[in-house]
Amino acid sequence: MLHFYYGVMGSSKTAMLLMQRYNYMELGLKVALVKPAIDTRAGVNMVYSRVGLQAQAEIVLESGNSVQEQLNWLAVQHAHSEFQYVFVDEAQFLTEDQVQEMADMSADLEIFCYGLKTDFLGNFFPGSAALLRLAEDIQEVPGSLCWCGQKATMNTRIDGEGNVIKHGEQVLIDTTGNQKPIRYIGLCYRHWREGKSHA
Repeated sequence: MLHFYYGVMGSSKTAMLLMQRYNYMELGLKVALVKPAIDTRAGVNMVYSRVGLQAQAEIVLESGNSVQEQLNWLAVQHAHSEFQYVFVDEAQFLTEDQVQEMADMSADLEIFCYGLKTDFLGNFFPGSAALLRLAEDIQEVPGSLCWCGQKATMNTRIDGEGNVIKHGEQVLIDTTGNQKPIRYIGLCYRHWREGKSHA
């Protein structure tokens, strides 16, 4: 089955993924940890949660990679026939073809995808749009709040001074050169619309 767990920034999606993966590994199950190559925040191979949990991904997917081929290669490296469970972090960065491939594979294994549903402008990512269409199990990761105490539903890009940014590329992981640093927070719809990131 293909699962999609989505939530806004700060909802502990990656922490949940890493804890679930750990529990499955403790049971002796064959588990693969996957991440898209575009996510370089903590290094190319590292899956990292802001609460401090981290693990090294066995597979780092480029946009043109086949998920099945990568899993087959990994199974050979580990000298066993196949994986039973696949955990994918930052699943919004998958391509539509990769999500389709995972949906086709999900009759034979459990695939857990964790990621954002929408970008900082409120638009779907290609990967999350495909997951919302194809996943058999879709659940929201609860718990993220706006600074006002209301439920956070919107991913928001802010600069170093806390100004809400509503223009630019859909994917902006790191800023370089003379650009001001950017980060992401969750806001309620009202304060996202008003561009107000704090009281």
